[in-house]
Parts: sequence; C-alpha cells; structure tokens
Amino acid sequence: MGTGRLGGWTSSSLALSVLLILLVFTPFWSPADASVISQKQAELEEAQGRLAELQGSLDALAEKYGNAEARLAEIEDAIAKVEKDVNRSEKDLAVARAQLSRRVVSLYKNGTDTSERYLEVLFSQSDIVGVLERFVLLNRVAEQDRRVFTQVQAHLDKSRELSSELDAKRAEQNEKMSELRAVQSEMDSRLRASADEYRQLKRQVAKLKEEARKAAEAAARAAAAAKAAAAAKAAANRGGGTVQSGSFVFPVDGPHSFANTWGAPRSGGRTHKGTDIMAPRGTPVVACVSGTIARVNPSDTGLGGITIWLSGNNGSSYYYAHLNGLAAGVRGGASVKAGRVIGYVGDTGNAAGGAYHLHFEIHPGGGAAVNPYATLRAAD
Repeated sequence: MGTGRLGGWTSSSLALSVLLILLVFTPFWSPADASVISQKQAELEEAQGRLAELQGSLDALAEKYGNAEARLAEIEDAIAKVEKDVNRSEKDLAVARAQLSRRVVSLYKNGTDTSERYLEVLFSQSDIVGVLERFVLLNRVAEQDRRVFTQVQAHLDKSRELSSELDAKRAEQNEKMSELRAVQSEMDSRLRASADEYRQLKRQVAKLKEEARKAAEAAARAAAAAKAAAAAKAAANRGGGTVQSGSFVFPVDGPHSFANTWGAPRSGGRTHKGTDIMAPRGTPVVACVSGTIARVNPSDTGLGGITIWLSGNNGSSYYYAHLNGLAAGVRGGASVKAGRVIGYVGDTGNAAGGAYHLHFEIHPGGGAAVNPYATLRAAD
C-alpha cells in the first residue's frame, strides 16, 4: 500500500484502460459515461492517496522498530563477548596476585630488611590497588620484585578498561531498549488509533474499485497483468524477493505495517528468515492460500510460541509464529480455504514483551525459506 497501489489496479493503469476503451468504443459512449468514469477514477485516486499516506507512516514505524531490534541484538552479542573477556582478565589477575603474595611471604621468611615494610603495606590496605599505591612510595623496592608489580598493574589496567567498556555497552543497551519500547508504544498506539480510518478507507477503495471495474471490465484483465508485472519488477529492485505465482491472500486482516527485514541480525548470531507484520494484539490472521493445516503448536513454547504450519495446495508451506491464539477448529489435518481466520496476532515465544506482530515465512515446495516481502507487498 505504501507504494500508491491498491487491490488490482494502479492509478496509471486505470487511466490507460479508460483511454483505450474510449478510443475503441467512442460511438457507444456518451459524454455522461466518460464523465462518470473520470469521476470514479478521481475518487479512487484520492482514496488511494490517503490510504497510501496512512500506510507509509505505519511502515516507517515498522522499519524503525526493525532497525532498533537489529541493533539491540548486535549489542547483546557484544556484551556477551566483553563479559567473557572480563572473566578471563579476572582469572589472569588472580594468578598475578597469588604470585605477588608468595613473593611477600618469601621476603618475610628470608628476613630481608624490607620485609617488615612490605608486610606493613600489605596488611594495612583492604585492596590490591591500595597496596600498589603504597609500594610506589617505598624508596627501597627490590629490583627483582618490580616485574611482579608491573604485571599486576597491567592486569588491573586491563580489568578497568574492560569494566568501562562493559558499562558503556550496558548503557547503550538500556538506551536502545528505551528506544525500542518507545517505538513499540507509538506503533501500537498508531495502529489502534488508525483502525477505524484504515477499515473505512479499505471499504471505500474496494467499492470504488468495483465501480470502476464494472465501468471498464474489459480493461481490468489487462490492467491486472500490467500491475503484476510492475509489482514483480519493483519488488526485485527493492531486493524483497520475487512475487509468488498464483492466488495469495494477505495473512493479516486488519491495520498493519511491515518492512523488508530479511537477513537482519538477531541474537545468538541468527538472521531474520521472514517478515514481521506489525498489528494490534488479537487482529485476525488468515490462511494465505487454500490447503491443510500440517501442524500447530497451541502452547507458548519455543522461539515461535504459538505457531501454525500451513501446507498449501500449491505445494508450498507457510509458517505463522508468535500468535496470541488459534481460531476454533484449527488443528493438524484440518482443511482451510484462503481467507479463513486461523489465528490471532500476539507476542508469544521469544517475541514476549516486544511489539505485537505475525512472523510470516514462505517455503516454496516445502524447502528452505525465501524472502516473502515482495509477495506480501504485491498482495497488500
């Protein structure tokens, strides 16, 4: 919708179709007929423009959320790496401190003239940093001990550096989490606030499109073919994959937004293998094609939480994840027709606490997942 196209026709295709009909069938058309078609075209373009503007604002929020989510995953992986480095540095420091303690004990047992001053410094301080600072003030530090002190100081500096880096990463993580929650709140608020306007515009566009189709039925088939070719080319240029052939119903029946996040980073070194369609919690989720429910997970377990696998009659499989619940009668082995409600948008699985959305995947021939963005955009 954000590209200024809705349903079956683009505005330019509709204008061309009307022009061709007028040229071919001019003897059979009165000025009144041409005026009606022109009026319906203008009304349709206006409604499309308003809906595209609304959809564009929602899609911008979805893209912003996706970018913040990807950055948060990168920060989490960076924190895990720094924590490992901190643990390793602390172990090295412990070894150096033990070596230093053994050296002081040795001085005491050997009765060197500096042993009493070493022991005074060692036991009058509560931490190793204080010990080192006091040792600097001693005028007679044995040359053979300097190497041990330097080693301990190096480990201390490394520990301080890693701790500072860890604090900075955690601060960035908290900042990004706040940003993510703010975008999530704004997106949820916008989606809910736009629900009535969205549905009204969708009904208006559908009505105007039907009226235009009846007025120029012969041109509709050519316009639909042109639209499909243009959508496929535009999708390929955007890097959103290719449009699935055959009939396809958009899987979320309500106000929504989505962006092309295929391949975006996810925690644990994973990458995103689908499209997240943002929508209010409880928004109906429908079968995108006719087929059979291959299997379901009705419980909030695993990464996907409540999930559905739909085996299409066209040979492809479709994965729905993070659902709030399943629709009545949806179970393994059940046959469904395209457009039937099979579940509801939620945040189960590893989406808990995030924005409500449907994670959607397409598996051609039941094989590996492919980018569904172009197919979703063409069907939206």
